[in-house]
Amino acid sequence: MNFGWICLLCLTISECFSNEIDGYHFKEAGRRSEINFINEARTLASCPLEVGAEGVYVITLPRLNPFPVLCDAQVAGAGYLVIASRSNSSVSFYRNWQEYKNGFGDLLDDFFIGLDKLHAITKSQTHELYIHLEDFDGNTRFARYSEFYIENENGSYKLSTLGAYTGDAGDSLDYQKNGLFSTYDKDNDSKPDMNCAQHYLGAWWYKSCHHSNLFGMYFGGTFSSSLDNKGMVWRHWRGGLYSYKSIKMMVRPKCRCA
Repeated sequence: MNFGWICLLCLTISECFSNEIDGYHFKEAGRRSEINFINEARTLASCPLEVGAEGVYVITLPRLNPFPVLCDAQVAGAGYLVIASRSNSSVSFYRNWQEYKNGFGDLLDDFFIGLDKLHAITKSQTHELYIHLEDFDGNTRFARYSEFYIENENGSYKLSTLGAYTGDAGDSLDYQKNGLFSTYDKDNDSKPDMNCAQHYLGAWWYKSCHHSNLFGMYFGGTFSSSLDNKGMVWRHWRGGLYSYKSIKMMVRPKCRCA
């Protein structure tokens, strides 16, 4: 293959990278996916802004090997990099610290990009955050934050920067600002008598404990009060007893500093 040309190819993943890329498993080895090969003159540090530029791209950031990311141009415009996607119960998000550090799931289905990569992305330049929610009645809402940055592992991936909110889903993330990331085996929350990740069956930037829990259980709509706030909760839209049909968390650079 001549990498001197910019080419957009649709290849069988197993022909290129087997069925796994940098820890991301593509669950159907024969499934076709758009893998975008860019010549060295256009090494990408984020998703391209060109109209229709979406699918799986490989990006390069300091101190990390090149890794694949999913770019979305449909939900909120071009240039968004998907950091988490949930649309069914097939991929459990009740996972340990190491799995959240590295990332897990299927880029072509449900996944989390990994905290190390998320730190590197948000450190590389100033990013905004876009959260897309869909309920089981076909309604969609969003929350956009003008800035988003998480610390490295030494800082427990603290959500240290969260900019101004706009949107129609309500602001259920501001409460988590300055929270440390917690999993069931790494209790970093600020509630002394509870492990929020264990209690709410998820992983998140818990404080004491949450107003949102998008990495909680996939319950499929309204659930029992005995499971209060344990689902994929975004309280300011449908409250603490509702788990959404699908969610996407995406980031995009605020400006392109070439």
